[in-house]
Amino acid sequence: MHFERDGMMDSGQEKFYNFIIERVRDDQKDSVKELMNENFKKQADGTFTREDMIKTQEALMKKLKPEAVEEVKTAMTHFASTQK
Repeated sequence: MHFERDGMMDSGQEKFYNFIIERVRDDQKDSVKELMNENFKKQADGTFTREDMIKTQEALMKKLKPEAVEEVKTAMTHFASTQK
């Protein structure tokens, strides 16, 4: 499942988005898509905060497939380090 670009995401965000969506439980994909798109919009607007990142990580951990949790934690730490 891949995101159709609407001009809001850069290539790094799109890779991260697709990585996360592949690891989310099927019944949670729609809510995660909405959450991530809201965060990417905030990033584009320059209003995304460290608090937003923490809240997102907490929300995502509850929606992931159990076997993907550690892998996603590592990826989120890397993604956060690449953001302004």
